[in-house]
Amino acid sequence: MSCFEQAVLRLFEATRAEWLANAREAAYRLASERGCITIDDVRDACPPPEDVDPRVMGAVFRSSEFQRVAYRQSRRARCHFRTVAVFQLRINRSSVGAQTAGVRCE
Repeated sequence: MSCFEQAVLRLFEATRAEWLANAREAAYRLASERGCITIDDVRDACPPPEDVDPRVMGAVFRSSEFQRVAYRQSRRARCHFRTVAVFQLRINRSSVGAQTAGVRCE
């Protein structure tokens, strides 16, 4: 990740902390229910503020709770169906130190 990207993500985390916390909670809930999710799923559950640049949405998954496991095509026409990362939970909050079962994400 470039220095510019790191700076932009840190600024996003500082200025949109409340939305980001809500989006991360939605991501956790969705991943608990579905196993694997993308940013498309999070956007559906917790729409971002109008003025947020979509390139910073990856900040939702900048947490030790998630791990990238695959890539797939986005469902969003507005982003030209670009490739997005697929994430699953790395840990389970209800049992400290537990790993999520090997969910297959395709």
